[in-house]
Amino acid sequence: MKLNNFKRLSLWFLYFVTFTIMANPPLVNPSTAENAAKLELLKSVGGNNEIRLLNNRFRVDYEVEEVMMVFFRKRGSSPIVLVRPDGSKLYPKDANGNELEWHADISYDLIKLKSPMPGPWQAVGRILPDSKIMIISDIELQADLLPSTVFQYEKIKAKARVINADQIVRERNFRSVVTLKASLYPSSDSSQDNFGSDIHQFGEFLDNGKGLDERPRDGEFTIEYDLSVGNGEWLPKYWLNTELFSRELTQEPITVLPTPIIYEEELAADDGRYHYVTINVDDTLVDDNSMVFTGEIKFPNGDIQTFNIEGLQSRRLQIFNSEYGTYSITTQAFGTTKEGREFVMALPAHQFLVRAPLLEETTQIELPEMTDMSEPEVVEQKAPEPEFPLALVILVNVMILIIGFLVIWLFVLKRDIPNPFARFFNKKAMEEEEIAPLPKQEKPAKKVEERKESDDILDLSLPED
Repeated sequence: MKLNNFKRLSLWFLYFVTFTIMANPPLVNPSTAENAAKLELLKSVGGNNEIRLLNNRFRVDYEVEEVMMVFFRKRGSSPIVLVRPDGSKLYPKDANGNELEWHADISYDLIKLKSPMPGPWQAVGRILPDSKIMIISDIELQADLLPSTVFQYEKIKAKARVINADQIVRERNFRSVVTLKASLYPSSDSSQDNFGSDIHQFGEFLDNGKGLDERPRDGEFTIEYDLSVGNGEWLPKYWLNTELFSRELTQEPITVLPTPIIYEEELAADDGRYHYVTINVDDTLVDDNSMVFTGEIKFPNGDIQTFNIEGLQSRRLQIFNSEYGTYSITTQAFGTTKEGREFVMALPAHQFLVRAPLLEETTQIELPEMTDMSEPEVVEQKAPEPEFPLALVILVNVMILIIGFLVIWLFVLKRDIPNPFARFFNKKAMEEEEIAPLPKQEKPAKKVEERKESDDILDLSLPED
């Protein structure tokens, strides 16, 4: 008995080592934070489209076109090995992105397989009991239908759901795994007003209990459509995206009509105290008695005044003419169509500008008293006074200062006026002297002759006693 147990343990050990060595390719490591949410999702997603996993074995029917498998294993263990019904094996390295997609993380394997071989399959590895196998083809996206006719600037609350085997996926972490978005595509009919317009992005559906969403993580994804688009026919489209699969939903076209609410303004005169803005409603498609308006008026200085109008109350807004500048009116309308559909409309801001009057230069002319209407006196206009000769006065004062300075210099201080050209003439005379030849020296010779004559005459006279 002990020998048989030993043989069994040995066989299991060899079996485990063999598959561990064969399943040793490099792992594909996606973001752990994102995949953790996917694992929590796949742990609790239920429905009739699950394939039972019993002792790491499961069976795929011939009608299954695509399956998604998640195998949870002990942390740090090697990826599992899938064994087909014919005995061939699948490893992470066999993933080609088309028929087989395989995401191997440190604690799980996420596998998507197209056209699986019918028959019994087996998963080999240190697999935990929370592993699941789902049929992808049963997952679909559902969204609330938009009304066939809507108004421009209307806001509509809508919900979308992910359905698995005719049941809503209500897993709490599901909202962090999938992304739901919606868009409006313009009509391809050239006769429509919106032909050639850009695609209008609605945004993303949320399941966080904020805004219009009623409960967080209840599987009901909520969005608010803002129909700030042009008039014409639009095509709604929705997308559900995950890393492993995606879904697209296209609904019937809708028609966007012009807003039935129109502003009519009456600006105050220059000395008027109030401006008047009237809110008119086109009751062709709308029940005028059901209309309710709320909004605010923003003045040029930043002050804000709110207003509320119900039913058939006066819809004429009285706005105080506080100052010049831009006045802005923001209105939200609530009402019911004649078909009984309630709607909410957020109108764009209506603005009007009050300009300051232009200052014009006016010349006042005094008229004489009217004594005789038949022969009115002709008033002669006075000739314009000549301008003050400022330049001439300055020139005369400068001349007086110059003359006074000369008188003091010549007669009081008795000084000469330096000749500015004297230096020039002196310099020229010196240059001429340097150029002229020196005269012959004859005078010293005459002196020599005189000396000779004086030497020939002797004075022989005797002094008197």
